Amino acid sequence: MGTFAKTCGCSQPTRCPHPYFIRYRDAAGKQREETGFRTQDAAKERLVELYARRANTPASKAELIRHYGEMRFEDFVGDYMGRQRRLSYGTRMSLCPSPIRKSSARTSCGSRGTVVRV
Repeated sequence: MGTFAKTCGCSQPTRCPHPYFIRYRDAAGKQREETGFRTQDAAKERLVELYARRANTPASKAELIRHYGEMRFEDFVGDYMGRQRRLSYGTRMSLCPSPIRKSSARTSCGSRGTVVRV
């Protein structure tokens, strides 16, 4: 599920005024950390809330989050442009600049930001 603790070195950590932090894994499987919880109960409530959200996330959505979370932006744009049907020529050219521009060509982005004729 996750952990909560304090980073201070006080002799009585449950009574010191330093905030708690929590560590957990999100739907993409990456480790996250949140800080600023004044009590153990507040930290536990947040962990339970995060766990419930993760448990209710459909497997297909979690897979998409993992897939697109690891992608470079250029690769994402190429994938995105390949799925779009009705983008104007100007939109394609602003997202996928090319040294050679042809006004009548219908284009889509390649994996490296190059323009590929369709």
